[in-house]
Amino acid sequence: MNGEDLFKRIVSGEDTSILGSVARSSLGFLSKGYEKVVTMRNKKFDTGASVTSVGIPVISVGNITAGGTGKTPMVRFICDVLGQKGYHPTVLSRGYRAKDNSESIVISEHGNILVEPEESGDEAWLLAKVLPTASVIIGRNRSISAQMAIDELGADCLVMDDGFQHRALHRDIDIVLIDASNPFGYDHVLPRGLLREPLEGLKRANSIVLTKVDQVDPGTVAVIKKRLSTMLPHVPIYETIHKPNRIYTLEEWAQGMDGHTIGYGQEHSIMAVSGIGNPQSFTKTLESCGYQVVHTMGFGDHHDFSNDDVVDIWKAAFAHKADAIMITEKDAVKLSQLHTIEDLNIPIIVLSIGIEFLSGKHEFIETLRI
Repeated sequence: MNGEDLFKRIVSGEDTSILGSVARSSLGFLSKGYEKVVTMRNKKFDTGASVTSVGIPVISVGNITAGGTGKTPMVRFICDVLGQKGYHPTVLSRGYRAKDNSESIVISEHGNILVEPEESGDEAWLLAKVLPTASVIIGRNRSISAQMAIDELGADCLVMDDGFQHRALHRDIDIVLIDASNPFGYDHVLPRGLLREPLEGLKRANSIVLTKVDQVDPGTVAVIKKRLSTMLPHVPIYETIHKPNRIYTLEEWAQGMDGHTIGYGQEHSIMAVSGIGNPQSFTKTLESCGYQVVHTMGFGDHHDFSNDDVVDIWKAAFAHKADAIMITEKDAVKLSQLHTIEDLNIPIIVLSIGIEFLSGKHEFIETLRI
């Protein structure tokens, strides 16, 4: 069990041992200090202090909890919509785990990727790869990135990836994604829970998008929506799923080839490998497509895969008699850079995922009027 899994067992209450209880008490003490700091910071921004406006529309896509909620597919969806409307969007990313994000760097210009993944970080590079006409910039100071997008790339609108808590840049639309499988981060702020800020912060949202609603039962979705509607009576709530759209071999994905329709490789026994916040979510997605998953091998979120990891992956695949290994696009960014992955002698298949609205798609698109 890795450290991330152990942490979740503790904060979720799944670990019922005495040590688990002591750990929760200690983390609860720390979370009170964190919550106080975040609340004071939000009050400062609520007054408009230290907020920069750049003169063009800004759409923020973010979440209230730590971990993946599906921001990359949503950013891609929004950029596609904006492009169809004739806009030229630029995505502003912090550049998590980039080589250096202290200064703003253009990662792609209108679909043309300019840097290697290690310079940009995996998420920003993946966005650059899947956005054929939009541009991507990373940088810790997104106000500077925004001005660069306008001056150097001719951007007429901006999409902030993971921007809900980055309040120094004024935004016109705040879209918050909530993972239906863990919507409220165990109802505690970090580090006692997974909330990045108190739930009160959701009142800033213009739209709430529930993701992965197919991975919980309808009654759970109804309870989540009721709680949100009580907190946010005038904020629209949309239900979405992560829908697989293409399958690639790792080589096809790296070379930008067309790939295959869903169902490719379905005759194989699959081992699911992922370095994401919720590995079981990836497994459920594969099973919903009809794949036989014989084993799930999860690494920590944003895991930096090494050659030793490749050896461990091969050993696990052999032990569980897997015919093929299925990975996410985010993990394909890193694994495709490792030469040892070519020595596995087992097919590596990449699953590309998009976001699909179960209802209200056109209403959501209308909210993107800028």
